[in-house]
Amino acid sequence: MSSDRYTQELAERGYFMVRQGFTSTDIQDMKARLEDIVRGQYAKDGRRFQADTESGRYEDVEKSEMGYRGPNVAYRKIADLEYDDVLLGKLQSRWVRDLCARFLGPVTSVMRVTMMDKPARGGTPLPWHQDVSLDWPTTVQPELAIWFSLDEASAASGSLQVIPNSHRHGVIGRGHLLPSELESQYAPDSQILTVETQPGDVLFFHAALLHRSGINVSDAQRRAINAILMPGSAMHTRRHKPYPVLHGEGELHVADVSLLTAIPI
Repeated sequence: MSSDRYTQELAERGYFMVRQGFTSTDIQDMKARLEDIVRGQYAKDGRRFQADTESGRYEDVEKSEMGYRGPNVAYRKIADLEYDDVLLGKLQSRWVRDLCARFLGPVTSVMRVTMMDKPARGGTPLPWHQDVSLDWPTTVQPELAIWFSLDEASAASGSLQVIPNSHRHGVIGRGHLLPSELESQYAPDSQILTVETQPGDVLFFHAALLHRSGINVSDAQRRAINAILMPGSAMHTRRHKPYPVLHGEGELHVADVSLLTAIPI
C-alpha cells in the first residue's frame, strides 16, 4: 500500500494499518526485553509501573504508586519505554521514521511509549478515550499514535476497538477519557470496529480517534505497545523543556539510552 493511501485513510477514517511492519525478530526482541524488565533487569530509577487491579475495574487502578514492586506483580502498564534502547531502536526503524515525517514533519517528539498488558483470562478494561487532553502539560496536542500488539490480538484477547471517523470531532470536552454520558453520541455500538492483528502489524491512528479495549477472555497473554507522538515543537509546560525527540534533530540515541540508570526528568 502506498503512502498516499495511508494519507487518505488517516484523513478519512482516522487510522491505517501497516501489516507486518515489524519482523518476527523485532517482536521477539521486544518481548524478551519486556520480560527482562519485569524480572528486574535493565532497571532505571523513575521508570513507572502500574499494577493491575484485583477488582477488574478501571476506577480502581492505582495511579499514585507507580514504582517497581518485584517480578511477581501483574503489571498493567510499563511506561517510559522511549528510554529503553531495544524499544527505541525499533521505533526508530526507517519505515517508522518515514511515516512519521510524512504526518508530523522533520522532527517527531514523543509524549510517552507504554507497554500495556492483558494477562490470559484477566486484565482491566480501558474505557473510551482519546490520546489528547487539554489538561496535559504540552504546548502542542499529540497528533499521531502508534499501537501494536506483541501477541495475537483479537476480540477475545482484548484488542483495541476504535470508532472510525471520530477524530473529526477534535478534542471532545477537555479530551482523554470520554464521559460516560457522551458514549451514545460519540461511540454508539453500531460504529465500533475491533482491530484484530498478528504480531508485527502496526496501527497508526489520529490521536483524537476514540478507542478502548476490553478484558482478555482468551487463554493467551496480550501485550501491546502504544506511542503517543507530537510535532517537534512540543514543549512540556511544567518542566519548561522540550519533549524527547524520537526522530530528527536532537533525537534520542540508542547508545546513550542504553547507558542511562534513571529516567530523565
